[in-house]
Amino acid sequence: MKGMSRAELSVLIKCCICIGCSIGFVSNCIGLFYTPMSEALGTGRGKIAVISTIISLSAAAFGRIVARLIKKFPINYVMTTGALMTVCGLFVLSFAREIPLLYAMAMVIGVGVICFKNLTVSIVLYSWFGEKSASKLGLAMAFSGVTAAFMNPILGKIITASDYGTAMRVLALVIGVFSFPAAFTIRLKEGGAEKSSANAAKSGSDEKTYIPTVLLILMAVCLPISVSGATGMNTHFSSYVVTLGYSLGFGATVVSFQSIFNSVWKLVYGFLADRIGPIRSCLVYVGLSITSCVLLITLTRLPAGIIMGVSLYPVAFSISTVGMPTIIMKVAKERYAEVYATANMVQAISYATMTSVYGVISDKAGNYIPCIMMVFCFALLCGTTCLIIRKKEKGVLD
Repeated sequence: MKGMSRAELSVLIKCCICIGCSIGFVSNCIGLFYTPMSEALGTGRGKIAVISTIISLSAAAFGRIVARLIKKFPINYVMTTGALMTVCGLFVLSFAREIPLLYAMAMVIGVGVICFKNLTVSIVLYSWFGEKSASKLGLAMAFSGVTAAFMNPILGKIITASDYGTAMRVLALVIGVFSFPAAFTIRLKEGGAEKSSANAAKSGSDEKTYIPTVLLILMAVCLPISVSGATGMNTHFSSYVVTLGYSLGFGATVVSFQSIFNSVWKLVYGFLADRIGPIRSCLVYVGLSITSCVLLITLTRLPAGIIMGVSLYPVAFSISTVGMPTIIMKVAKERYAEVYATANMVQAISYATMTSVYGVISDKAGNYIPCIMMVFCFALLCGTTCLIIRKKEKGVLD
């Protein structure tokens, strides 16, 4: 990239690899194993799908511990250990045949991935690029979609030709081959922004680390809950299209547009945040999220309108994966790891909850219009929260 040194480009590539392995290969590919695992083990897909829930919740719960570990140990040690746990967890999972062991390995994988995904990668990027790290984080997060799009068809062919266990072991091998060298050779920049902040935190300067309670609640509770409400309908769009009278094939097309633009909007958010700031960028994206809801409610009879609405919907995920960490980084500074770990935990729990809530509401209503109206309200709440954070942040910094 223009104006970037060789060392900076190397760090960026390693961060992209870590995000690709932790989110792209694990979080975005694990669903492919639900059906073959349920058929092989003679159990329902629901019991197998719990694996994904456990991975997400254990990752979120362990986040605060990771925040403490990176203050005591070199960050590359933490990230490499996480990659090793993920690989070992997947390898054992490929042989496991008992539900309790499946769930135990899912927990190991969840703890592993949080060590080398959003939390640690954003700290590394901030160390090297400071206030201009948003575009790099956006690129890394977009890379997760690219790697998943590449790996899912390959895993599908392996499952068809052999079995899910072989495919899972191949996935573990690929993650190990790419993530170990990247994670182990990552370093915080000497004198970099995050490293200086970490040193300040260790010195015990309360004046530098103090954040008003209201601001902490806004960043660690209100913002993640509002973002989760705005993103919680993500898995329902194929069903939403069918309830409107369209075919399941059109539903698959809609999901494809959603996946493509999920990566595009993350990349755009990062570059926008570097120019106008993460909070203003969030407000722009809130406006786009609201526009998405309007299109999905008013243009239900037009396939092009549905595609436009669904293509805009992933802007909420950009707020979740790029906006929220960069906003917290800007405001919390040396307490970033601690605050973001808490926000990530709240978000994971509320996202899992809202996904189920939208399913229940749609079943009772017979359509998804009430759900989209809720997404609209959560987007407004997100925008309001960002405005208040901006006002409170100015008071703190001044």
